[in-house]
Amino acid sequence: MRWLPPLQRPTFGCVVGWGLKPTTKRARALSKKSDAEFLALEDGFLRSVLPGPDTIPLSLVIDRTGVHYDSAESCDLERLIEQSASNLDRRRLRRARKGIATLGRHALSKYNHAPRRTAKALGLSPNRRLGRVLVVDQTAGDCSISYGNASARSFDEMMAAAQRENPGAEILLKVHPEVVSGRKSGHLTKVDGPSIRIIDFDVNPWSLLDQVDTVYVVTSQLGLEALFARKRVVCFGAPFYAGWGLTDDRVATQRRTARPTLEQLFAAIYFDYCRYLSPQSRNLIHFEAAVTSLIKERRRVAHIDELGWPVAGA
Repeated sequence: MRWLPPLQRPTFGCVVGWGLKPTTKRARALSKKSDAEFLALEDGFLRSVLPGPDTIPLSLVIDRTGVHYDSAESCDLERLIEQSASNLDRRRLRRARKGIATLGRHALSKYNHAPRRTAKALGLSPNRRLGRVLVVDQTAGDCSISYGNASARSFDEMMAAAQRENPGAEILLKVHPEVVSGRKSGHLTKVDGPSIRIIDFDVNPWSLLDQVDTVYVVTSQLGLEALFARKRVVCFGAPFYAGWGLTDDRVATQRRTARPTLEQLFAAIYFDYCRYLSPQSRNLIHFEAAVTSLIKERRRVAHIDELGWPVAGA
């Protein structure tokens, strides 16, 4: 690298890095050294049809003050949720209610390559007299776990609590899509028992939410979608949607004192925080246009119809 005199050294309007990954250390150091703003990027909550690094995200989040999955520090998303909790604009709340209904109706999640399946196709017992709960595993090394005030041990504690608190209930253990594909490993790999049904194949998560009463998570985004499905959500970590009075929190987050409604939480996350890019033009688009684009892409790539079911004859 050629040395430049002080007056010729480059200046930066901002420096960009990916969340809190170790690979951002140099970018953060450069930001500090050059007195430039650091912008933390992460995948948005409606990411793509297919998982994996080879797929361009439909949505991104940009945070100027922190990272949304770091429960130890404040961030832009927390500020937006706090502001949204006092925003009573009727048009905004109607739009949020419609957005929540849209996610459920079209079975949209972070990844969207897996089709909906019926209870029979899932191999579930027809007898739900004692209830049914969902336990969500995550990939080992997921940054949101350690930064969400949790650890690998949290998953064992979560599974033990799900069994203890729901005696006789059928327990569905959801394996992460990246583990199903073989790209990564999970935590709850040795769990077994007559009442445990391991979901280690691709399935749209809304199919599982339709079948359960309670959802146990550490920091998984599936807990947020479970809230939208009006399920009881128990958190063994401190994800960005916990601590606001909407979840059963086993880890305290004292800083989060606002009490948003579900619609206000949705609006802050999906309208204010997320940014959506058109796959064709790469221009910014709004939430509703992103949903339409994702549904079309899902049909083209994964042969799944607009409601999340496999396309007949595909």
